[in-house]
Amino acid sequence: MSLFNRKIRSQDLLYGRSVTCWARPRQLGFSMIELLLVVIGIIILMAIAIPSVTGLARSFRIGGDTREMAAQLNLARLRAAAGYTHARLYVNLNANTYHLEVWNKASTCWQTYEDSNACTQTTSSVVPLAPGNTFGFGSIATGPTGAAPAQAPACTSGVAGPSPGSTTSNTACIEFNSRTYPVDSTNKVVASDAVYIQNAENCQAIAVSVSGQPAQYRYTGSSWVQF
Repeated sequence: MSLFNRKIRSQDLLYGRSVTCWARPRQLGFSMIELLLVVIGIIILMAIAIPSVTGLARSFRIGGDTREMAAQLNLARLRAAAGYTHARLYVNLNANTYHLEVWNKASTCWQTYEDSNACTQTTSSVVPLAPGNTFGFGSIATGPTGAAPAQAPACTSGVAGPSPGSTTSNTACIEFNSRTYPVDSTNKVVASDAVYIQNAENCQAIAVSVSGQPAQYRYTGSSWVQF
């Protein structure tokens, strides 16, 4: 017999007769006060945890973009050397996108890497920055090399050399020659090219040394730390 249907028999000593009593079922559950305390506790824990999780996600996103762009710069060096040509990382500062281009000597134009078009088109593929990330460095006064921070020079329509062509506004390019050295528009080796990325959490930079090797930096609030 179930808990709710069982009977308890007892003797009525006063009248000397047998009586039957129904057992009251036990009330299970939580009171309203207990539930409110649990809800308040959850809200407090979420208020503490959410900012930390959000900041961690932003750090992961900007770090991922920085590492990916550094990898693209290394790939540009390899493609320049392999094709005995020039290659560059093309950054659109307004659209917050970037892509790799190789100088197509046969067509005398820049070609987006692994694109079927001989020359870069408006429909050529680009890589967007992660949500919340933009190209910039805010109010930081000093870059990782000690000089004032600045994005790499504007991209040119032609290859570095005597006739680099016109520049494209709101762009930044780091170009490598066939010996994998970074060069300016006149084809002179330089050691000051960099690209800066920022979000609400941090600012990071990819700076290219005179040897062409990209280095990644993170701003701590007072100085740059390589990672």
